[in-house]
Parts: sequence; C-alpha cells; structure tokens
Amino acid sequence: MKKILITSGCSFTFEDWNWQGHLSRNINVPLVNSGMASQGNGLISRKLIYSLNQNLKIYKPEEIIVGVMWSGPERHEFYKHDFRDSLYWGWKNPETMSDSNVKNPTEVVTGLSNWYIVNQHWTNKETVNFYENFQNTFSSMVYTLEHIIRTQLFLEKHNIKYFMSTYMDIFKHDYIMKHEEVKYLYEMIDFSKFLPIKGCHEWVKDNYRYSGGFNDPDEKGLVGIHPTSFGHEKFTDEVIIPFLNKS
Repeated sequence: MKKILITSGCSFTFEDWNWQGHLSRNINVPLVNSGMASQGNGLISRKLIYSLNQNLKIYKPEEIIVGVMWSGPERHEFYKHDFRDSLYWGWKNPETMSDSNVKNPTEVVTGLSNWYIVNQHWTNKETVNFYENFQNTFSSMVYTLEHIIRTQLFLEKHNIKYFMSTYMDIFKHDYIMKHEEVKYLYEMIDFSKFLPIKGCHEWVKDNYRYSGGFNDPDEKGLVGIHPTSFGHEKFTDEVIIPFLNKS
C-alpha cells in the first residue's frame, strides 16, 4: 500500500485539477507536488530529487509512488546566489506570465530562491542573451536526457516505484534523436517506465479534442496546449491508472 504520491512537472503538473490531483484522489493518498508553470526539466528533476530526499526521512521507499511529466527541452535555468529574499519576477516578461503562476527565481532547497528560469519565447534581455549565446537544439536535448537519466538512477537506487511521461511529444524529431551527441543518452533511458503515449497534450487532443480543451483556432489562429480538468481526469483514468495496474 502506498502512503504518498510525489510528483513533478511544469504547468501540466501544477494546479490541483491537473493529472496529479486527479491521481491523488483516485488512489486515495496525499500528494506532494513540486510542479510549477514554465520550469524546465532541470528544475523538474532537481525539485523531485530534493523532495524525495526529504520524504525518505519519513516514508519507506515501498510506501512512495512517483510520477513525473517532463517538459520542453528548450526550457532552462541557471543558478545565481545573490537574489534578494522574496524577489518575484525581478526579470519578468510581462507578455507571457503573471506573478500568480510562477515564482522566478524559484527554489530547489526550501527557502533558497536561487534558480532563475529562462524560456525561449521570453523577450527580457537576460533571456535573449542566454539563448543567443548558450543554447541550441542539440544541447537542450542532451541536458533533458541527462536530467531523465539522473532521476531514473536515483529512483532505482532507492527502489521507488515510478512512472514518467511528457507534456508533449518531445522526442518526435529524428534528426535530433539520431544525432551522435543525443543518441547514446536516449538509448540509456528506461522507456518501460513511460506511459505508452506520445505526450499528454497529444493524447487528450486525439481522444477528447473539444471537451478536453482543444477547440478550433481563435481569430489569431491560436489553439491552447493545456488540457482542461476534464481532459486531465480522462488522461488519469484511461492512461495512468491502467498503466499502474498493469505494471
């Protein structure tokens, strides 16, 4: 019998009505979630491992179940030690996010807000400088695969049961996955622990397009990427629960 569910992810694993909230209620165990909108796979991994390290002081490994939903490889973070306490969005990009959604800089260790998030489509000067000088498609995938491998090794070392998925299909481009710097890392991942789908977004869109939140494009031709609570509930009931029962 599991006694706690520990999860991590981005905006797909953030609100109580996302999949992790539905799963916690479905299997009737309390939830510890470190998901947050806009954060990338480095923070998803680090926050999860820190949370597990703390909870292993309370729970036995067999009492824990873990769920991770990986985000876009192009999302990054860097460590800076001299942020002021309680600094929310000191380098905010007002076109994309609001203070209510994301704490930036954010924390891995409780009380230490030293990690600054950068996203490729943000326009503030620090982010633009980062992507112009330190990021490319292949390096981003290398980092993401390393984050996944590190997390799997930690979970397996402690014999903790877990499952993983992706918010969208982040492995779909063959020219990236077959690159020599990427391929050997990709082959190291244990995909038997991944849900048998391309990504949460694709599954909900394919199976519950309108009720799941994917309406026709608006006047600007835009369609949101986030499922509704109904979409997350169906994803939990029809994908996650059967996978857990089978495995």
